[in-house]
Amino acid sequence: MSERVATMVAAVFHGGSDVRLTRVPVPAVAADEVLVEVAAAGICGSDLLAYRGLGPWQHDPAHPDGDGHELSGRVAAVGERVTGFAVGDRVAVEPIHLLSCGTCALCRAGRGYLCAERGMRHGKHVHSKGFAEYDVAPAGQLYPLPDHVGLAEAALLDCYACGVHALHLVSLPPGAPVAVLGSGAIGQTLGQVAQAAGHPVTLLGHRAATLDVALRAGAAGTVWDTSTATGRKDRDAAAGAFPVVFDAAGSVDSLEESLRLVAPGGDVVVVGVHPAAPSFDPFLAYRREATVRWSNSYGACVGGVPDFRRALDLLAAGDVAAGALITHRLPLARLPDGFRTLADRDAGAVKVMITG
Repeated sequence: MSERVATMVAAVFHGGSDVRLTRVPVPAVAADEVLVEVAAAGICGSDLLAYRGLGPWQHDPAHPDGDGHELSGRVAAVGERVTGFAVGDRVAVEPIHLLSCGTCALCRAGRGYLCAERGMRHGKHVHSKGFAEYDVAPAGQLYPLPDHVGLAEAALLDCYACGVHALHLVSLPPGAPVAVLGSGAIGQTLGQVAQAAGHPVTLLGHRAATLDVALRAGAAGTVWDTSTATGRKDRDAAAGAFPVVFDAAGSVDSLEESLRLVAPGGDVVVVGVHPAAPSFDPFLAYRREATVRWSNSYGACVGGVPDFRRALDLLAAGDVAAGALITHRLPLARLPDGFRTLADRDAGAVKVMITG
């Protein structure tokens, strides 16, 4: 980046659907940080919740700010204490809202995503701001990319890491089938991760277009469209059939649906965010003696290897097909259109990617 470039285009979120593209200062680079020229940034389901005025991640109109935590790009500048990175390197960025203290018992156990200091840096809450021309991150949050891994595909690694973590939460015998509720990006990346691990996936949703993507992308071997009578019949016939069910839908009735599908003594893993309290029959859970687990982001809880690294290894090996899930690509100038597209259930969007 030229030293003469002092400002950049960035999205500023003023609350709800009020998203404005404006010029802001390029972020300063601390001694242990790297400035990244953003090449791709995905619109996350949590971003969409905030856009709709739902969930816990609302933007305060009194303090508008940037956003965008699924990102990749090229190194534009490095801090004076940074080693191992050079200008021009292609990198994926693990979002900085997952930074943790690194020293508490949870962090030492690889569960920094539960750290009481998560998202704190120098006493302030921080988050990635990838919906911009540039963003900055501590060097430890960057992962070099192999030449054959595309930058847009790498921006999906945050989603894949969530899937890796969710699968780690349960113990499944080889070849055991699983069900995934939800045909959005989290459901489909999780489906690809489970299929890569040898578990046949049945994916349930109510949008034919995104279910078609799931089949083409290898996110499921079987899909049930629960907006149709046939899909609902297949779902109802499978009551109690799955040792593990992943709720990636986060709808008011998806937990209830998951509990109907899970086998007696099985596990329901809630991956999707419920913006409101879900409705379910506690007696159904009682009869099933089901365990309901909550999957919160990801860390390094298995063998000390970061889930983000495991996700990158899957992508680099070709075991998951990230490109097949990117249904829409738009420039930064059209970010508001990207949100409208993802919010439109008739648009068939799985992942809307903002590209440089």
